[in-house]
Amino acid sequence: MTMKARLYTIFKNRVLKPQLKRMDAWEASVINRPGALRGGENSPVRFHIPREGIKLEGDHPPLPGFPTSGPQMIGSMINIRKSVRDLDRNPENGKKIIDPVTMGELRSYARLVGADEIGFCTVPQEWVFQDTAIHYTQAIVLVMEMDKARMDLAPNPDTAVMVHETYNVLGQISNKIADWLRERGYAAHAGHPLGGMALYPPMAQAAGLGWRGINGLVITPEFGPRVRQAAVFTEIENLPVYEGNEHAWVLDFCESCKRCIRDCPPDAFYDQPIMHDNGLVTVLDNRKCFPYFAKNHGCSVCIKVCPFHQQGYDKIKEGFLHKN
Repeated sequence: MTMKARLYTIFKNRVLKPQLKRMDAWEASVINRPGALRGGENSPVRFHIPREGIKLEGDHPPLPGFPTSGPQMIGSMINIRKSVRDLDRNPENGKKIIDPVTMGELRSYARLVGADEIGFCTVPQEWVFQDTAIHYTQAIVLVMEMDKARMDLAPNPDTAVMVHETYNVLGQISNKIADWLRERGYAAHAGHPLGGMALYPPMAQAAGLGWRGINGLVITPEFGPRVRQAAVFTEIENLPVYEGNEHAWVLDFCESCKRCIRDCPPDAFYDQPIMHDNGLVTVLDNRKCFPYFAKNHGCSVCIKVCPFHQQGYDKIKEGFLHKN
């Protein structure tokens, strides 16, 4: 066993496993709260990457980016704990209406603390994972860019570390925005990007921040698929919910491209995505994807090879719509 593998075994047994047990308790506390929106029979089953990584025994290498990513993982877990514990700090009978001035300040503050884009949507039960819950159904959706130069290295240890750094920082951002709302009399539930309790890609699409491509990733105008998402759930009733579809052409382009499917190292994507009765779509086989993902620095090849990552949204749109 290598030194890195020994360090991972210690980290897994002394830090990761105990923290995941605590996370189970934190999540249970949300599920048991009165009024929480719980996942139902039509909800998806969450694929929890840290837990699935622990299941890979034998000669598998450490989690992506370990040990450099270890502090970032711990930081994410601390912020997941904060997002749950801070529910007790929510005001009783919090404000339900946000005025235009405060809305403008919210947008400005979100960008000040590091969110690249924000949008708003209502979350249906079908987007909440089974055996989890969110406390409120109105979502402030957050998007944060991942570093392009480090993504271009994928699969690479530095790419994996960068992804964990993004998770950690975006988790801090979601908690900061939740705190900002509480200070102004609004109740909030920060949703961390790592191991979230609901599906973020359909939220980002519904919020007008992009469109889900054939690889299941949200393609944004600013950064293509090179983003992570999080949310802050609230009970504000008059958030400016998006109703357009100007990004819908993205899926048509993806159908004509399929570069991510062709270049996937473990050949994990389905040729035809599986359409579910609840409106959700499954695009890849985790049984093929995850073992390769775990052994190859969190992979990310499907992001790296995507034309929206390499060329940019506007250039592709101009050429594709001109031909069609």
